[in-house]
Amino acid sequence: MILDASIFSRAIIGGYDIKKIESRDKNELVVGRLTGLYGDVLRYINPKIIRAPDKFDDGSIFREVEGKNIYKIFEVPAGVNFEKLINELSKINYYPAIFPLYLKGTVGGFTALNGSGFGSYKFGFTKSKKTINELVDYKVVRILAVKYPELLETENENNFAWSALIYKDSIKYYIPSFYNKIINNNNFKTVSTDNLIKSLNMEIHSIFKRNYIPIVLMSNYDKNVEFNFDFKIGYIINYNSPKRYKVLIGSIEETRLPEIFEYLRRNPDVLPFPYLKEYDEIHKDILKNFKRYEIKVRSKRINRNIVIEASKCINCSLCLDNCLAYNTTNNIVYSPLGRFNRLLSGETNFEYCFGCASCTEACPVGINISNLMETLPQFNENKETVELEITDVPRDIYELEKSLVSKYRNRPVFLLFVGCSAKYDPLGLEGFLNYLLTNGDKLPLELSPRVKLVTGICCGFNDYLSGNLEGVKNNVEKINRLRLEQNAAGIYFLCPEGLYVYNKFSEQKGVFAYEVIRNELKDKEVHLGCWAKKLGYNSQYNECAGLFLTSYKGSPLKSIRKTFLTVCPFSTWKFGTISVYSTFLEKKEVKELKEEKEMINENVVFDLLVRAVADGLIASKDEVAEKVVMWSLGGSQYFLLLSIPIISKHISSELIRKLASNPKVKEFLSKLSQDRSLLKQKILTYTDYLSNYNFNNEINVLRDEIAKSYKLDYSVKDLVKTNEFLSVLKEALKRSINENLIESTINSIIYL
Repeated sequence: MILDASIFSRAIIGGYDIKKIESRDKNELVVGRLTGLYGDVLRYINPKIIRAPDKFDDGSIFREVEGKNIYKIFEVPAGVNFEKLINELSKINYYPAIFPLYLKGTVGGFTALNGSGFGSYKFGFTKSKKTINELVDYKVVRILAVKYPELLETENENNFAWSALIYKDSIKYYIPSFYNKIINNNNFKTVSTDNLIKSLNMEIHSIFKRNYIPIVLMSNYDKNVEFNFDFKIGYIINYNSPKRYKVLIGSIEETRLPEIFEYLRRNPDVLPFPYLKEYDEIHKDILKNFKRYEIKVRSKRINRNIVIEASKCINCSLCLDNCLAYNTTNNIVYSPLGRFNRLLSGETNFEYCFGCASCTEACPVGINISNLMETLPQFNENKETVELEITDVPRDIYELEKSLVSKYRNRPVFLLFVGCSAKYDPLGLEGFLNYLLTNGDKLPLELSPRVKLVTGICCGFNDYLSGNLEGVKNNVEKINRLRLEQNAAGIYFLCPEGLYVYNKFSEQKGVFAYEVIRNELKDKEVHLGCWAKKLGYNSQYNECAGLFLTSYKGSPLKSIRKTFLTVCPFSTWKFGTISVYSTFLEKKEVKELKEEKEMINENVVFDLLVRAVADGLIASKDEVAEKVVMWSLGGSQYFLLLSIPIISKHISSELIRKLASNPKVKEFLSKLSQDRSLLKQKILTYTDYLSNYNFNNEINVLRDEIAKSYKLDYSVKDLVKTNEFLSVLKEALKRSINENLIESTINSIIYL
């Protein structure tokens, strides 16, 4: 079930059962950020979620359609929130004619619900007697924007006012400053529009408190709203409206939810939303029957305390801004908001989270979202498998280990857990050992440079992500057995993820290798990573790299090149950076490493790969078309087997042509060939990226081209139009993209 910020959603969280009126149809539902106060999403138990775009294809968020100097019509993406839109429009001194006081809501949602807000004294609602905003479709909204960087403020009602804000002790009216030529402005105070919007934002954010829920009450202007709540701010709706209204915004304790419903039952002319709408049947049912607030745990598999904590969510959507899962998949189902909705609805199967913790920092009501996201996969009946590759350690690393044992015989043994660092940061592993060899005498007595490597086993982080706690415990026990066998005084971890899991499941604590070297890194720009943050470490760079994953829920995760030093091996791998540990390699090695990292922005490679696959598909059209007739002889699988080598051949040809035509890419690939472990890593990355890229549009184009091909036999023209044929083409592409294809492509380019 999908919940929004309305009191109707709160009623469902508080135990109200709507099974008798909810729809089980597989409806498509366009959602923004679920900050709406109407509750129109509640009837859909299992909708297909569609996220409206938050930017146009060129990256912009507004484009001018028509207008003159003061008034202009802009088209904006339906999924952009007002905060971003106003921030961009204000750079050219324009502002939406009407917008909500809470700016995290989307333009599309506000328009679809026929909302009111700042500007409603003049413009009423987005659509009433006149249309101010208009949905073109679920992707685009046309809005009226006005040029008024300054406003005139007065406490006297004025017919020229565009907005009227209700404070506890007064009403203030706001008039665009371009009216100053036709009114006597001696009694007005001039205020910056930007500053006023910021102060309104602060007022609204002050409503967000733990154990409280935001409420909005809209009534006729003359009605005295006799309900005791923590009122903060309101506004007046005047012209372009069926009648004059007032909207009051504040909050109440969540346990008082039955009181607000009782008040609404007795006062049908007071509505709990700021829209030009009436109650739907679902609202009427909740209004009539909700009597008692009690958190309902809808599954025996879920811990009640977790459900209670999740119920504190007020749908402010602040956690979405930096949520990598949400912004990668474009699906709110995978965001903290979506997962809380699913949890409160009784779902017990949850995907793993990146663990970036930015959601916890953003939460205004103090939910430790990140910890809850870690916990949810543990309730899964069937644990999701998370693959994490452990590679062999190069021989020269073992030589360093021998040197350390020999040089520091008078110091106790420490283990160095290698795990997947051998794959994701092999140079960092070598650099840390080199640091110990050179600086071991400087280490405090509680630490030791005499290390023995723990290789070939996983720390259990992959099991922890998937909720397989037994798997985690088994891995930690293996590590502790080795620690006991070696009589080791301690254990170092290069990666924060491994240390986090070890410390969580072991009575003994590990040592973060970063702690050993951090004093050598003064004045350096260091990215510590999400899981180091969970260990209590902070830095100015906190961007989530997405762990070791190249895709998430079918959506690709791009590697984004950065220039800071990285601690987490996954971040080093994903960002294409130099790790803090590898700075302690020999100077020559570090110089070569820097030159390699600075050689190319890897997004160029990703873009070329995608374009090559797209062009390769189209290039295969005639040869594939010629084979369609074989379907009638041997069935779909026979056609599939004939198509795969054709598509592979053309994709390979396009990959070689496009990658080799870029001198920097060719040089980059040549450098890669000198390091087989790094080359293998990149082959896996590129394969995963292409395997998870959505080529549906390209497959549809290929089918259209096959249908038009002169080599297509007339007898199978209708077959090409079927969904089954489309599915086989998708499968052929899927099987065509593999590690062998990418490796042979790179080898061909190297030897051109």
